[in-house]
Amino acid sequence: MLIQSTLFLMCAIVIGTAALTLADITSQTNKEAEQHFEKANELLKCMDYEAAIAEYSKVIDFSSNSKIAQNAQYWIGQSHLRAGQFDAAQATFAKLVETYPTSAIVPVSKLMVERVERAKKDEVKRRAMSNTADKGYIIDPKTGVKYTKIKSITSKSDVVTQVAWQLNLSPNGKFLLWNKLVIPLDNSEPFNLVDVPAVLGIWSPDGKKVVFRSGGAIWVVPVSPGTGRSTGPAKKLLDGEYQHDPFVGWSPDSEKIVFERNDKEGRGNICTLSVRDGTLTQITNDPIREWRPIWSPDGKSIAYNRGSELRVMLAEGGPSKKLIDSGLARYWSPDSKWLVYFWDGSLRFFRLADKREFVWNEPNGVGGFFSWSPDGKKMLFYRSSYNWRTALKIVSASGGPSVELGGRTEFQPYRQYWSPDSKMIVTEGEGGFWIVPLAGGEPFPLELDVLVDGKTEPCRLSPDGKKLLFAVERNDKKVDLYVAPVSLKDGRTIGSPVMVFSGWKTERKHTSWSPDGTKIAVIHEGDIWMVSPEGGEPVQVTMRKHAEDYRAPGWSRGGKPAWSPDGTMIGYKVYHSEKEQILRVIPASGSEDTIILDIPLVSSRSRYDWSADSKDLLYSSEEAISAISIANGKSRQFLDLKELSIDTWCFSSSPDRKTLAFIGYKADSYQIFMVPAEGGKFTELAADDPGEKYWVWWSPDGKWISYQSDGYIKTRPEATMWEADFEEIVKKASQ
Repeated sequence: MLIQSTLFLMCAIVIGTAALTLADITSQTNKEAEQHFEKANELLKCMDYEAAIAEYSKVIDFSSNSKIAQNAQYWIGQSHLRAGQFDAAQATFAKLVETYPTSAIVPVSKLMVERVERAKKDEVKRRAMSNTADKGYIIDPKTGVKYTKIKSITSKSDVVTQVAWQLNLSPNGKFLLWNKLVIPLDNSEPFNLVDVPAVLGIWSPDGKKVVFRSGGAIWVVPVSPGTGRSTGPAKKLLDGEYQHDPFVGWSPDSEKIVFERNDKEGRGNICTLSVRDGTLTQITNDPIREWRPIWSPDGKSIAYNRGSELRVMLAEGGPSKKLIDSGLARYWSPDSKWLVYFWDGSLRFFRLADKREFVWNEPNGVGGFFSWSPDGKKMLFYRSSYNWRTALKIVSASGGPSVELGGRTEFQPYRQYWSPDSKMIVTEGEGGFWIVPLAGGEPFPLELDVLVDGKTEPCRLSPDGKKLLFAVERNDKKVDLYVAPVSLKDGRTIGSPVMVFSGWKTERKHTSWSPDGTKIAVIHEGDIWMVSPEGGEPVQVTMRKHAEDYRAPGWSRGGKPAWSPDGTMIGYKVYHSEKEQILRVIPASGSEDTIILDIPLVSSRSRYDWSADSKDLLYSSEEAISAISIANGKSRQFLDLKELSIDTWCFSSSPDRKTLAFIGYKADSYQIFMVPAEGGKFTELAADDPGEKYWVWWSPDGKWISYQSDGYIKTRPEATMWEADFEEIVKKASQ
């Protein structure tokens, strides 16, 4: 018996040890898979598709049947698609659908199979798209000035996403400085100059120091001109509130900095500070803010802004002279004869000797002016491979990656309407509404082919997608509302418009179709009016009739109407001030005198929606989503966002009203969450999308959620630097 017990104990120890070893191996395998996945994502962002596919394949080798392996296979398909390898992409997505039929990755993979098929048909068009800079130079068609490409910045060095003026070239031309990141122009690995959070680093003229902002203070760090790396610890020069502005400029001898004072001792005056001994000297004293100072290369003058005026004074202080009424100082020319400033969307040059001035707009494809060449003869331009874009995206309600719709077409998807079959989205873009197919293909405009006098603007699509409410601004500046039948398939109106309201006065968003499409609630001068899409006399529902009511202090007005699903009630907001709002419910056939519900709202960002049975209103504050009973006015909180450290932005109910999707702000990022309408566990969607997310809409079939995503998106394979001869620019500007 003792022998048996001993043997059992030994076996248990061996099995337990083996299990622990296996767990350790599994944990290590998962960690390595995640590392390869992150590396692959970075390669994909850099458009290195072949290398990205190799890294995603390693993820699958480490963890073949895991969720991360499914994601890796999906992104292999995306990599093939973006590389133009359509057959390989389609095969990858189809295999995912076949291999994992119950996975959350399937809906988006099925959609991608359709999109790849459509992309095949557009292959000739896609191949015709090429980089403007193929020849290595651009001749400006307007001026004849030649811009020459001097540098392609690729791979890990291609990280600059923002505007060119935030870049700083080292005096020897070997490095770019972007905030605290040093980017060698030999395409070697970028590195951080300092280990603390820092913004707007600027090289000294001798290349031996960099001044930067961190924690509200101004700092300086010694650097090597040859390596671009720090050669000693950073030193704090001045405490204060120096975050992103004011700008800091160097004296030509690299001994002083000039800046706008912004600390408890003083604000809004120009000061200089010795980086050697800390001597602080105030050189202006004016009640109007003085800011954005820049030292002339000859050391004699400082240009700065006084309010909106661009002025210049001697470097040691004294009286100043106004040069221009409005302009933002940016650069001196290397010979100190010209000031380069920015105003009204254009780069402008001002010569101090004779007040000569000209406007200069660089051609498309060269980016923005950011520096002079080390010899002072050339203007340098930087074109990032990233563009800030507002994109229309969708994500499956069952999870999986997000998908951008519309390709390169620019949208402003603040309003979105799904087609009843859930195959298209109608959203805002240039010139009005655009129709965007989910399965790929080019978006196309919804043409308002109507005979009306005045400028047309679409307002709202009917629930069945067959009618469009639109506004017409007449020559007398008044606005009329019309309804016209439309065909989403053909992308145009298909019948004569009917005027439904004359002399409308409100914003376009303050309208709402009834669920059955037979009526439209319209806010006009603060009141709700009911109109028929067939025309006829509008009926005033609420009774605030007098215009003077809206001019008095504490005036109130109505806005953002929404019908209950059963069509018997209308919810709307009453605004008493910027900080005070009331959510009100009235009968759709009644008046303001028959108020069903009044709910004070504590946040101007509160959103609301109806429950499926029209018995409750759901509404959000910054810290919670709650439901209130229409019958008795009792409120219950079903999602406490404060406990989850989430600040809600907006929410939307699924078609069956059983699930909520909402935008939450958490950990400095915007995320999409989904939660049952009665409360419970919530899940995150579109976690792969790092963009700023706004607004969410459900497809009619409840399978998809569309949303707006803002962010910098890589749209070209490389960043580029260009140069143009300054003397040639001046000569051409004189002609």
